[in-house]
Amino acid sequence: MKKRFLALFLALLLAPMWALGEDLLYEVDPETGEVLFLADPEEEIELESVAQDALDLVDGQMNILLLGIDARPGQESGRSDTMILLTVDANQKTVKLTSFMRDLYVEIPGYKNNRLNAAYRFGGPELLFETLKENFGIEVDQYVTVNFTMMADLVNQIGGLELDVESDYIRDRINAVIKMDNKALGIDIDTDLLSSSGVQTLNGKQVQAFARWRTGSSDFERTQRQREVIVAILEKLKNEFSLMQLMRLAATNFDNVYTNMSLATIMQLGPALFELDLSSIEQLRIPVDGAYKNQTVSGMAVLVPDRDKNIAAINEFFAES
Repeated sequence: MKKRFLALFLALLLAPMWALGEDLLYEVDPETGEVLFLADPEEEIELESVAQDALDLVDGQMNILLLGIDARPGQESGRSDTMILLTVDANQKTVKLTSFMRDLYVEIPGYKNNRLNAAYRFGGPELLFETLKENFGIEVDQYVTVNFTMMADLVNQIGGLELDVESDYIRDRINAVIKMDNKALGIDIDTDLLSSSGVQTLNGKQVQAFARWRTGSSDFERTQRQREVIVAILEKLKNEFSLMQLMRLAATNFDNVYTNMSLATIMQLGPALFELDLSSIEQLRIPVDGAYKNQTVSGMAVLVPDRDKNIAAINEFFAES
């Protein structure tokens, strides 16, 4: 069943097991899919008590592809501009993030060579999975489709994110995106503008602009900022929310998710996050430096990857403990 991003992102990373010891925390109505909470909402439950059991359900590594749809306010859909693989290693208790650049020029099974993000447009997540396997040897079974507006909603629900707006130039670029979105929404274009640079707590609209802007910036830098946002969300949810708070947040928003994972699977696997080390999330970008060429093919500016070098970098990245 395809749902929307917001709740899956929460539920996937945060939701609890069916039971804690002898006490049932929740059950899912088999007819309506509604999550019925049975535990005392004021009860504080130690995350560690369920996290290891959830992590044990992961067989070695689990790969979940986060797909970013760059839809502006008022748009129902957009381009699959962001492709980030979230990998959970149950044995090492680590999380890794791998970005695949949208302009990679690749072989798309059943189609002519094209940009990587064209695979999603031609055949949805399934064709994108097949394309990643064909070109880079990556096995992916699950996906989450992320709309940047949904990400903004999530950020607001958790009280904003602390991020580093590194310069006045970046502040101005973020503000330019915010003004464009405000105009599309028909509100005062100066709403929610940043007044300064530096480390600060950004609201949902500001985080959305932080992750999206690329005017005067390469897409390489933008994918780095998007990974920064994912890390900041993970860290805040793990460090500042109780298990019951996270459960309710996930269940309340589940109808806003697009995914091929069932609610039952998400709720079972969610607590594994809290057994993972988030202090040093390893990150990789494909193509790696020195393993691609900038070319123009059929009028498209593309990145032509050195397949062997990039596969070697991927294999080394996932082999590291």
